[in-house]
Amino acid sequence: MPEVSVLLCTRNRGDRIINAVDSILENSFENFELIVVDQSSDDKTKTVLEKYSDPRIRYIRSHTVGLSRSRNIAISESLSEIVAFTDDDCIVDREWLASIMKEYESDSSIMGVYGRVLPYGKGEPWMVCHCIIDSMERRTVDSPIIPYTVLGHGNNMSFKKDVFRKVGLYIESLGAGTWMRGGEDTDLIYRALKKRMRFVYSPEPLVYHDNWMSKEKAAELELGYILSAAAVFNKFVLRMDQTALLHLLERSKDIFQRICSNLRRLNKDRGLIPAMKRLYWFVIGLIMGIKYVFVIPAKLKG
Repeated sequence: MPEVSVLLCTRNRGDRIINAVDSILENSFENFELIVVDQSSDDKTKTVLEKYSDPRIRYIRSHTVGLSRSRNIAISESLSEIVAFTDDDCIVDREWLASIMKEYESDSSIMGVYGRVLPYGKGEPWMVCHCIIDSMERRTVDSPIIPYTVLGHGNNMSFKKDVFRKVGLYIESLGAGTWMRGGEDTDLIYRALKKRMRFVYSPEPLVYHDNWMSKEKAAELELGYILSAAAVFNKFVLRMDQTALLHLLERSKDIFQRICSNLRRLNKDRGLIPAMKRLYWFVIGLIMGIKYVFVIPAKLKG
C-alpha cells in the first residue's frame, strides 16, 4: 500500500507533462503511487505515459472537463490516506515528498501541508509567472485566514483524506475549466479552517512552476481570480464570517483606489479600463457568491 498518492491532473499538455512526471518519479521518497487524470481532447498525454514502465503510475482517462472534477476523480481513486497535488506545468524537488511526509510524522494533528513554489528558470522582462510563494517562514494555522496569502497554492499542497470526508470534495463548478476560472482551493481550505482543522505551510516541500506568460495574459488571468475569490468569500460573508467580510472590504478598497488614481491622471488607456474590468468582475463575483451559499459539496465516502 503506498504511503502517499500523488495526484496529477492534466489537459492537452502532452508535450510538457513529461517534465512533471519525471520529477515525481525521481523523488527520494519512493513508496507512492502517481495517479494521472487526463481530460485531454487528444491522445498525446496517453501516448507519452505509455512509454513509462514504472508500476507506480496509474493512468485514468476522463471525458469530463474542469480541474475540480479531475481532482475529485483522483481523490476517489487514490489508495493512500495522504494525497499530494502538483500541476502538469510544475517540476517538483527531489525531496518534495520526503519533506511533506516529515511534516505529517512530526504532528499527527496536521491535516494538510502546503509548500514553497518558485518560478522555473527566468522569464523575459515582459513575462509573469503566477501562483508563486517564496516565504521561508514556517506557518501553522487552524482558523479562517486568506489561504493563498498565508498557505499557498494548489500546485504544491497535500491533505489527509479525512479533510474530504469531513468538509466535502471540491465544488465542481469552481476552478480552471469552468466559467468561474478559479476559487476551488480557497473554498475547500476555508471550509476546513472554519472547522478548526490544522494546516501547515513549510518552505521545505519545493516545487518549480514553469508557466511564464505575457503581462497582458497574466492580467486576464487575474480577472478570473478576482471573480472566483469574490464569489467564494461572499458565500462565507453571507454565512456571517467576519474574516471573509474584512477581506472583501480590502479588495473593494484596492479596486476603487485604482479607479480614483487613474481618474485623477486622466489615464484611460493604461489604467482606467483595466481598473474598471477588475470592478466589473468583482461585482459579478459577489453576485455569484449568493448561488454558492446553496451549493453543498459531495463528501468522500469510504
